Amino acid sequence: MDLGERSATKIFDHLAQQNQTVGESLMVRSFQAGETVCEADEMINTVFLVASGRVQLYRTTQAGRRFVAATLGPGSMFGEASLLGGQGPDTRAVALESGTVWVMPGQQALEISSTEAMFGFGLMQAIGQRVVEAENRLEQMAYSTIASRLAALLLELSEDDPRDIVHVTHQELADMLGTWRETISKTLQDFRRRGLVASGRRQLTLLDKGALELEVGGIV
Repeated sequence: MDLGERSATKIFDHLAQQNQTVGESLMVRSFQAGETVCEADEMINTVFLVASGRVQLYRTTQAGRRFVAATLGPGSMFGEASLLGGQGPDTRAVALESGTVWVMPGQQALEISSTEAMFGFGLMQAIGQRVVEAENRLEQMAYSTIASRLAALLLELSEDDPRDIVHVTHQELADMLGTWRETISKTLQDFRRRGLVASGRRQLTLLDKGALELEVGGIV
């Protein structure tokens, strides 16, 4: 396997085909948009790798408000606390779009990584990607406006749709950005007025991606 093929998903796919132990340990779980991918009690002892689609990790505050911890695409891992021996906060995963995840018990992943160097490398690749994603999210929250963060999120969510349509509600966007629905609605109203987006039932169409990229500035 050359360096160009060393993404986490390609590593695990290659090993599953070549190593019977790895192949038998990896389970594939499919999901549709809106479905729960993983509950909090499973997250603490299981490793998940997003193979396709997009998954959102969230926590619920005592006041009942949802806080989005991460939005993950193919190659991203979650449930890494099961590898580090810590329980971590109560986090759940929900599907933003249909796709699949690879699932493996955390203890089994540790055992395989101790004997299969490439598997351990794949774990490091996936965990490293999570660190980069977390740093980018913190940077956006610290240095950018709601408008620029929303523009960046819409561009990200539209990447896999050739029609530039994002299937999402105002509340879901607010949860992803850690803000209020009213703030998102007001910002989208401004985007519509400027001809950047058009609204439909539970969806947004990006009309001017170039202008949205300018809104983002240096983030994307």
